[in-house]
Amino acid sequence: MKTTSTLLAALFLVIGLTAASPDSDQKTVTGTLIDTKCYGMNHDNHGNEHMVMKPDGTGMMQVASCATACASMGIPVGLLEGGKKDGKVFILVTPAGQLAEHAAKEARVTGQEAYPGAIIPMKVEVKNADGEWEEVHIATMM
Repeated sequence: MKTTSTLLAALFLVIGLTAASPDSDQKTVTGTLIDTKCYGMNHDNHGNEHMVMKPDGTGMMQVASCATACASMGIPVGLLEGGKKDGKVFILVTPAGQLAEHAAKEARVTGQEAYPGAIIPMKVEVKNADGEWEEVHIATMM
């Protein structure tokens, strides 16, 4: 019985290490960097300017640089695959403030899928004004 328990523990350890390896579930996704809060409220909010409810609740107003402001405050940044209004959204598991200045830009993210719909970025690139990919340096704890 003790040998069986030891073998099972070793097997689970090997499976766990394999699942957590840097190459497991690696993927590259291209899309638009979005503010997940405002996009979640209205799928038209996939740029940097958003339509939000007025503070007094009397209607809507346009807020310039809303996605940048939200990311600066720590609202999670997402990647809207293909940049389509109703495309698949991946939550980027990284400090949002590091991506704030790139809100609404086309991006290419390579990383490990933490769970379905969430990517831990190993590399983030955005298209610059010349249409070329430029790496965004993100600080990680690993």
